[in-house]
Amino acid sequence: MLNRWVRLVLVIGMWVSMTLLVAGLAWYAVAQSTGNITLGPLQAIDAILQGDPIGLISLGILCLIATPLLRILTSFAVFAQTKEWKFVLVSAIVLAIIVLAVFVKA
Repeated sequence: MLNRWVRLVLVIGMWVSMTLLVAGLAWYAVAQSTGNITLGPLQAIDAILQGDPIGLISLGILCLIATPLLRILTSFAVFAQTKEWKFVLVSAIVLAIIVLAVFVKA
């Protein structure tokens, strides 16, 4: 059951991010852009709304970065549902390390 859910998350994450990246690159090829790649989700959405293809590329990169995190969250949920508490603890520790790393970096 775990492998099925993790596979689904990874495949969907990969396809969404690749679709956004390809669309952003195609848009960039036909449009003139002077924007910088930013990894903030709000800045990426704002850039898209302003007609900047760099925003779509940034959003694709964000999805690609978020996919492994979603994999850990999926593992956590499946382990909790199947009551495999050792693995729930390990998943929670990994999530805590990632969240801590993000806040320390910021």
